[in-house]
Amino acid sequence: MIHGWDHTIEVMSRLARESRKRGCRVLRSLQPEGSRLNSVLKAPMKLLERPPKSLLAALEESDAFIFTLGPRNPVPWERIPEKRRRAVSIWLDRRYDRSDFAKEIVSTAMKHKVRMLGIEATLATRERASVMGLNFREWRRVMLEGCVVNWRDISARARGLARILHTGEEARITTARGTNLRFRLDDRPVEVSDGLTSKEKTSRGEVTFLPSGNVNVSIDEESAAGRIVYDLPIRMGRQTVKSLALEVERGRVSEVAANEGRNPFREYLESEDNASKVSYFGFGLNPKLRFGFTQDDKVLGGVTIGLGDNESKGGRNRAKGQEWWGCVSRATVVIGGKEIMRRGRLVV
Repeated sequence: MIHGWDHTIEVMSRLARESRKRGCRVLRSLQPEGSRLNSVLKAPMKLLERPPKSLLAALEESDAFIFTLGPRNPVPWERIPEKRRRAVSIWLDRRYDRSDFAKEIVSTAMKHKVRMLGIEATLATRERASVMGLNFREWRRVMLEGCVVNWRDISARARGLARILHTGEEARITTARGTNLRFRLDDRPVEVSDGLTSKEKTSRGEVTFLPSGNVNVSIDEESAAGRIVYDLPIRMGRQTVKSLALEVERGRVSEVAANEGRNPFREYLESEDNASKVSYFGFGLNPKLRFGFTQDDKVLGGVTIGLGDNESKGGRNRAKGQEWWGCVSRATVVIGGKEIMRRGRLVV
């Protein structure tokens, strides 16, 4: 089953053609952007909260469910009443999407062992690029190249890192720009985004997204101490935070400085009491992606440091879904006294 938006018809057609070459029967379904927005704004809530019976019936008969991300234009959240926003499904993955709609999709897929694949590259549209100040052609090229790397190589490296991260060792991240952060790993589950579906992921109801390429793990939420300097710009909606520096004590952000965008980050910190906790970190593994094109956490050589709610990663910090992350480049990472990355290059 291949589901998508009206601006992704060509991609859907190519996916269908390749699927048929492999002997698969294909059912395609289309979501027009205009009618979807009208439904979000005006339809009865019960229609937003439950998937159509026809969609669930098709899913039950499928071996694989592929969907393209959209819509073409950024979702106009300011026009959507707050009480209706929780019903809007974006990712169809209960790790990130807490809507009842997504929960039912995931439950049906788990029950019938349906592998799920989300094509995130279709978010690179001219309209979204204009809003974010990105070069559309370059963004689209980077996203598409990021989808077609050798995933078996990335998966092998991800498994090796997962074994290292699944420990209770001390970790330290340093950079020439001033980051010097210590924290403790705590034998937590490791989240692997390697571009490959599997029976294990299917049994957990997980969607595999393309482009992929990172490993993340939650940390002991009380253990982080030191300084984080995010040398890469961080997008927060339509705003950008630049040169953000954080002082961390006993797991929480205690001081904030930034060259640009300090107020939006402050608003995030004030959104929930536990939003200020340093809660997870990870490594990017995709050699085709580039910093600055919405996928920084997956770029090979980058290190992600995240704050806030980490429930989806098996952590203990609850912040009502409030989560934030940024990346540092050219970092040196030491875990349990062993150097894992040296100035942005993995050495394991």
